[in-house]
Amino acid sequence: MLAVLGAVAHEFAGGPMVLPPLQESDLQRDVIALHHFSWHVGSVAVLTMGGMFAFASKKHGSLELAVAATAMSAGFSLLAFGLSLIAYGELWGTPAPYVWSVITVVGAVGVWCHFKARSVI
Repeated sequence: MLAVLGAVAHEFAGGPMVLPPLQESDLQRDVIALHHFSWHVGSVAVLTMGGMFAFASKKHGSLELAVAATAMSAGFSLLAFGLSLIAYGELWGTPAPYVWSVITVVGAVGVWCHFKARSVI
């Protein structure tokens, strides 16, 4: 459910703030098109990862999906932090470094709890 809310917020709140100014810029159309594509890939990734976490929580033996979704989120988090630190400090003013980090921590805690519960039994 949170993934759906995140994707809706990304598309309908974030999109109008970011995409229209690109249309009005002097950037080449292929650069604008690639940014649009990448923006929507982010929404698809959020929905896919949400589905992976949901399925892993409901279906016994699907922990690998939660591990993969956590790894994806960690990669996105590292990318956001790396770009923020090295080239684009403006990213600190966006949700990217923070949201992906929270998802990574929550996913890692869930995976850890799974292993902790298994070791107790």
